[in-house]
Amino acid sequence: MRCMPCRPYGVYAVLALLHMFFAAPLQAAVPESAAKPLRAALLLEHDGGDWAGLLRAGLVQAGRNFSVTVEVMSESVAEEQETLFHMAAREFDLVIVASDRFHEILRNNAANYRKTFFGCVDAGVRAPNIMSVTFADEQAACLAGAAAAMLTVQTGLPGVNSKKVLGWLAGEDVPAMRSLINGFTDGARLIDPEMRVINACSGSFSSRGRAREETQRLLDAGCDVLVLAAGTGNAEALSLVGGQGCYLVGMDENRDELLPGRMLTSIVKRADRAVYDIVSAAASGRFRGKEIIVYDLANNGVGITDMARFHASAARNFPDDMDRRIAELRKELVSGGIQIKSLRARTLCDCL
Repeated sequence: MRCMPCRPYGVYAVLALLHMFFAAPLQAAVPESAAKPLRAALLLEHDGGDWAGLLRAGLVQAGRNFSVTVEVMSESVAEEQETLFHMAAREFDLVIVASDRFHEILRNNAANYRKTFFGCVDAGVRAPNIMSVTFADEQAACLAGAAAAMLTVQTGLPGVNSKKVLGWLAGEDVPAMRSLINGFTDGARLIDPEMRVINACSGSFSSRGRAREETQRLLDAGCDVLVLAAGTGNAEALSLVGGQGCYLVGMDENRDELLPGRMLTSIVKRADRAVYDIVSAAASGRFRGKEIIVYDLANNGVGITDMARFHASAARNFPDDMDRRIAELRKELVSGGIQIKSLRARTLCDCL
């Protein structure tokens, strides 16, 4: 495996545009097999934060295990992202995207590159050369909301007030985030119908934005449990809440070690596994075009951490029946006894 460093888009613009005008029509096909190693690219809007780290980890591991040449490329400027996409689609056998703007670019352009495989993570785009993995992460958020609702009434814990108010700090207002917030709210209200969730938005996943100001607004509103889902802005929120007795829920991967005694649990999305599975499929001839795979609680593609660290810290103030009630709720979600509505667009289009 050759893993190349993340590079920002730069010198490829002219070449990519020339290719667009002079390329011959492509026949419906798949990348050539084993004559040469598969080349896979991961396109990011920014190469920072937990989400990008998960994606990169999955790519690197797959490259190592399947002798695939992998590269990570990032471009934060919207006007340049489409040119980067065209360059990658011509230079690589497999191109993976995992953000809203690149999802849209993929939807509009995949048909022009029928010899290229595409992986679409966190959204569904249906086409013969696209394998999509999306997440029923509203299920995991529901579990986290239930746990947070049980915690926020434990007034014996330092920093917990009598208000039934929880907070959510988002980076951007996008359908996937709204679906998570909806699941979290439903979970909280399964515990107590009077529970409220206040949502704040920092303005960006890739910069600090208004994260500190919006976190303070949530604290001022009486939120004593906050979900940190602001990407890069999470660091600003952590620096603020560390000394204010607030309790936290992490996002995307296990963040339970960040503030011991303050991090209740983390909402986990196996984006690393999604990338790994897509690369594995392309490398082994099992690529599943036109299929949208959903990672959910049942297949362990989403979930929450076990709260063991927090339980040890909270001791007798940890709700007696929390573990049991969360386990029961999980069973109901898996069986379909409780269904949480997804607000994300699972299929952007049928690009046939």
